[in-house]
Amino acid sequence: MMEAEVAQDPLVGATLGGLYHVQRLIGVGGMGRVYEATHTHLGKAYAVKVLPEGRADKPAAVERFLREAKSATRIDHEHIVKVVNCDSDEEHRLFIVMELLDGENLADRLDQGALPVDEAVEIARQTGEALQAAHDAGIVHRDLKPENIFLTQKHGRDFVKVLDFGISKIKTPEHGDPKLTATDQIIGTPLYISPELARGIAVVDHRTDVYALGCILYEMLTGTPPFSGENHFQLLYKHGNEAPDPPSRRSKTANIPPHVESAVLRAMAKDPADRFETMREFCDALRGPTVPRRAWTLGVPLLVAAIVAGVAFLLWPTHAPDEVTEPPIPSPAPVTKKSDDPAETSAIEPVVQWVTLEVDSRPRGAFVSVNGDKRGKTPVALELEPGLAATVRFSLEGYRSEERRVVPNEDDALLVRLKKKTRPKPSPIKTDF
Repeated sequence: MMEAEVAQDPLVGATLGGLYHVQRLIGVGGMGRVYEATHTHLGKAYAVKVLPEGRADKPAAVERFLREAKSATRIDHEHIVKVVNCDSDEEHRLFIVMELLDGENLADRLDQGALPVDEAVEIARQTGEALQAAHDAGIVHRDLKPENIFLTQKHGRDFVKVLDFGISKIKTPEHGDPKLTATDQIIGTPLYISPELARGIAVVDHRTDVYALGCILYEMLTGTPPFSGENHFQLLYKHGNEAPDPPSRRSKTANIPPHVESAVLRAMAKDPADRFETMREFCDALRGPTVPRRAWTLGVPLLVAAIVAGVAFLLWPTHAPDEVTEPPIPSPAPVTKKSDDPAETSAIEPVVQWVTLEVDSRPRGAFVSVNGDKRGKTPVALELEPGLAATVRFSLEGYRSEERRVVPNEDDALLVRLKKKTRPKPSPIKTDF
């Protein structure tokens, strides 16, 4: 921020609503200027966002500004910035009073390059928890981007605060599922915009936020957004039609776990039906595979019993025999012929015998995943554990995704015929960039 701009700001030194004395300008955005202000009675510092004078007489701008305050106050979650007041003063200045945060936004952190995998996943997880709370309250953010993810510190670790619900969609019994404006405008930031928003589809749901968070996590892991272009229209086209490179291919240094890469790519599926159904599912997928509770409940007692038996054996008292007896003559061991067949030696050294499932699709080239882990494109041979149920998923651009539940017991084959999607006729694209 230039010192001259701060010095010339007319609100520095003013008192908003007779209660909030403006100390300094701390940020400028498209929907307002943010100041640090001190409550004249309490002496507590707050962040105050003021709607610019040029927008105060525009109903759409006022509605969007008020929407931010309404959305944030409806969600009571630690990872969403707290709004404490929304008011106007005698000068007809409309302002929102929020908690004052100390730290940096994710965009500034990303200016230094990709983040460590653990750090990136933790930021995504906290952001997902905040958005799940918003979705539970019937609110879709629709403009998630690194600038709206603020990183403060708590107990020496990054602590996320999600900001700016200005273009969020609120479902209410009175208004149903309203749009922000009366015209079909492209909303959201082009670098992280969902395919449905890029195509101008008016009705979107919470899965548009899942896509945006997938894009942001992709950038945190690789240091670059999934798509780039010379202008907004190129970005809109790529988000709507092109598949991203796997993060592991884009990143040259990070060792991205397969389950994290699989979760990112699923979150960024073109069809909302192919994404995670909820933010909670996305966050769970980022944690990776977990040991079933039954394995713990059986394994721990067995381990304890083995330890107790071992200690008892070591401490058991021994006595010399009263007289030496002649040992019995051992019977000769039966002669067995050594076999090269692993199946015949499995009793000595158990070996998991994998079952091969040959999978194919019509048309070919569909992405195949097993229990969420990508295994390649059809035709492909899957090595599965016999008797263990698995979910095989087929995904192909332009076709409906299909799932098959299999319990393999012997080598077999699976052929799936994919059905084409029926897409509504796209509406003309208008932008407000």
